[in-house]
Amino acid sequence: MIAVKVSEKSIRRMSHYARCLRMAKIRGEVIITSQQLATTCGISSAAVRRDLSIYGEFGKQGSGYKVDDLLMNIQSILGTTDPPSVIIVGAGSIGRGLMNSGLSGTGGYRYEAIFDSDPAKTGTSCCGKKIRSIDEIPELVKEKKEVIAVIAVSTGSGQRALDMLVDAGCSAILSFTLEPLNAPANVEVRYIEVSTELDVLTHSMRRKERA
Repeated sequence: MIAVKVSEKSIRRMSHYARCLRMAKIRGEVIITSQQLATTCGISSAAVRRDLSIYGEFGKQGSGYKVDDLLMNIQSILGTTDPPSVIIVGAGSIGRGLMNSGLSGTGGYRYEAIFDSDPAKTGTSCCGKKIRSIDEIPELVKEKKEVIAVIAVSTGSGQRALDMLVDAGCSAILSFTLEPLNAPANVEVRYIEVSTELDVLTHSMRRKERA
C-alpha cells in the first residue's frame, strides 16, 4: 500500500499521524477528525486531508476516522506493521542513552542488541541487555534479515563501523556521528543532525520575532 512519488515530507507527516493516533488510543478515543489529528500533530488540517487522500478514503466527510483503522492503514503505508529490528553500534554515552530512552510508542520498534569493540565493555549489561562484541553483528543481521543499525561511535570511528555493517549485510543505517560516511549505492544512510534542527528552530524563532 505504497503510493508512487510521495514526498519525504509527506511520509514524515504520516509518521507523526501514527504517533498521534497511538496517543489517541491510549486516551481511549475511538473516532478522530482531521482537525483533531492536525491539532495534536501541530499540522494544518488541510495537510492532513491532503496526505491521507493520496492513499484513498479512510473516513467519511464530516464523520472523522476510526482511530484503529486509520492507524492500521498508516502503518501499512509506512511498512511498519512488522518493523525491522534496531541495533546500536557503540556503547558509549550516546548508545547507552538511546538504550535507556527506549523506543516505546514508536510503533513496535525495539532495540534488539547493542554492540561495542571495547573488550572492557563487552559482556557487561546495558538496560538489561548484554553488550555484545561487534564480531557478533554478522550473525544477528543474518538471523533477523531486516535490521536498521544505529551508529553511535566516537568521532573518527564512523566509517569503520559503517563498513563493518555493510559487510554484514545491513542496508539501512542511522548515524549519530556527523562525519561524512561513504556507503554503497544500495545502502541508505541517514544522519541525526542536531545542529541543523537548531538552525531551523533559530530561524523560526527569529522570523516570529521580526513579525
